[in-house]
Amino acid sequence: MNERYTTKTPEVSGRLVMEAHQLAAYVGDRRLFRLQDPLRVYAGERIGLIGANGVGKTTLLRMLAGILEPDAGYVKCDVSSSFVPQLDDVREEEAEEVTLSGGERTKRRLNEAANGGAELLLLDEPTSHLDVEGLEWLEERLIDYARNGTLLFISHDRTLLNRVATKIWEVENEAVHIYSGGYEDYRREKERLRIERQRAYENYVAERQRLQEAIVEKKTHAHKVGKPRSKKGLTSKEIRSARPHFNRKQSKVEKTVKTMEKRLEQLKVVEQPFELAPVLFDANCHAPLRSKSALEAQGLRLSVEERELVRDGAFRIRPHMRVALIGPNGAGKTTLLRRLLEAYEAHGQDTERHAEGAGVIRYAPSARIAYYDQKLYALNLQESVLDNVLKSSAYDQTSVRTTLARLRLRRDDALKPVWQLSGGEKVKTQLAKMFMSEANVLLLDEPTNYLDIDTREELERVLKAYPGTLVFATHDRTLMDRTATHAIVFNNGTLDWLTIEALRERLRLNANGERSPEAASAAEVQSDSVLSLSAEERMKLELEWAELLARLSAPRKDDAVEELERRYAELLERRRQL
Repeated sequence: MNERYTTKTPEVSGRLVMEAHQLAAYVGDRRLFRLQDPLRVYAGERIGLIGANGVGKTTLLRMLAGILEPDAGYVKCDVSSSFVPQLDDVREEEAEEVTLSGGERTKRRLNEAANGGAELLLLDEPTSHLDVEGLEWLEERLIDYARNGTLLFISHDRTLLNRVATKIWEVENEAVHIYSGGYEDYRREKERLRIERQRAYENYVAERQRLQEAIVEKKTHAHKVGKPRSKKGLTSKEIRSARPHFNRKQSKVEKTVKTMEKRLEQLKVVEQPFELAPVLFDANCHAPLRSKSALEAQGLRLSVEERELVRDGAFRIRPHMRVALIGPNGAGKTTLLRRLLEAYEAHGQDTERHAEGAGVIRYAPSARIAYYDQKLYALNLQESVLDNVLKSSAYDQTSVRTTLARLRLRRDDALKPVWQLSGGEKVKTQLAKMFMSEANVLLLDEPTNYLDIDTREELERVLKAYPGTLVFATHDRTLMDRTATHAIVFNNGTLDWLTIEALRERLRLNANGERSPEAASAAEVQSDSVLSLSAEERMKLELEWAELLARLSAPRKDDAVEELERRYAELLERRRQL
């Protein structure tokens, strides 16, 4: 029987707008969920619906929207409602939508639903096709709508869930678990429950062991007390007359043993919480880079057809950096990643790659590049997940299966041929293939697409443990913030090189979603100063600043700390002046 861990939900002042009882859903013979407790939605709530891929989130939302008939149970809705499906699920051939981008179609449909007068809005993955700017627009739009309406939405975007949701519904183990607050509140409660379950398991193991040891000890004692010890001078008659006394003592101890055995038999079994083994990378399997730079670019120009995206871009990425590419849709993130790959492939192992009139790209002599895009061309559809990964890996099968398990491809899933996998499972396979390959520089274009929240969090852990160099584009703001060490920001045709700390300062928001005066001022000063420097000067300044911070935090024996602190003060003053 699955246990249902649910936080205590505070009293809700709003009126009841929807309730569902005894809902059940099946796919063939497989049960998605069967809900024992009623689900209730109150006016003004902003409910985020989460769960792993395939557990039935969309099915549940469609049932609540009245689009899909439940296999059991019923839904009662007392207000007008509007349902917005995933953009990938709707026909996009309508003439008026042909010229719209995916993000524009998403905004249009959301605005139509929000402005249609419905009191309850049900949204299935409303973040589809939205860049970071679009996601921030979505947050403001949903919060504004919920001032007079009610929201129930599916999302894997943790930042959105944290800023918008006032309650989390998690579909897990064929049930819906309800948590108060946003995503971080949910994570804290889940962690508390995990610790509680682990403690209960440890207490169970300790008590079981104590009883087992006590039973063995008592049985040994019973055997001893049941045998009268012969003493010098005692006759056989005297020994026989004492036997009833010893038999009574033995019987009493044996009774205690039976009581303890019964307690052991009745001890409630507590299962050990499942814990995935950590991914342990071996840097030697990835041809460690001994150069000061993994890759660098100078005078870089990027364009699509006749439109110029970047002019005179420059950056230098050192080994082990994790660099996020940041900018709106169409800014050139994918174009830059493809340019880096093309330059590498076009010139083999040459250290310098030229493109006529488009700048210079240099790689470390030992750089080995692997590129991830969403087309997944690198996978052999007929081979298993495991074989696909092992083919390009220096790791043994145990290590590979550990990585696959962290990405939620466990046991038999790892033995399936790739053609049988879902879109999300194929993404995981391609990512595992890259992580376990002999590459030491990974270029990743939107690696979180099709991944649920749990897998995104595991991906973060793998990315942070990876011993090579990463350059990645993503709209997942939480993954970006937790994983990146540096960022390349596409800024009106230029590339700004920032540490992740400087990026956080630039993007810091106040509680109302507006840029705080302090952050806005700092961002404007930094932006103006960065643009006033040449691209190479910007790059050198930020690289020196990042390196200086690293050396001060962990100085080596031969470091002149006073000199480092003096240089730190100089750079700090320069940054303030800029």
